[in-house]
Amino acid sequence: MEQEEIKQRVISEYLSGEASLRTLGKRYECPHTRIHRWIMAYKKRVNKQAPLHPVPELNIMSTDVGWLQEQLRLSMIEVLLLKATIDISDEQSGTHMIKNIGPRQS
Repeated sequence: MEQEEIKQRVISEYLSGEASLRTLGKRYECPHTRIHRWIMAYKKRVNKQAPLHPVPELNIMSTDVGWLQEQLRLSMIEVLLLKATIDISDEQSGTHMIKNIGPRQS
């Protein structure tokens, strides 16, 4: 398997929450610090490229399925990254950032 394919697979597995950096490092026989650098570089690239194509006008529904699929993929990655960030923050600080929705206990 080519190096770039391995990188994409590792990044995808990490972002989907399937495995930790250390688990992926053992699985792919690669230092977890290298995997961390790959993920950080990927995040940076995704943030730079956020709008890959010009955003269509709001009053005209886009029929470009490829563009819509790419936007959905990027949104899903962003949600996963945000959830992971919140989870890590909660774990490190011992707090719960996600508020419970529902009626308050009296």
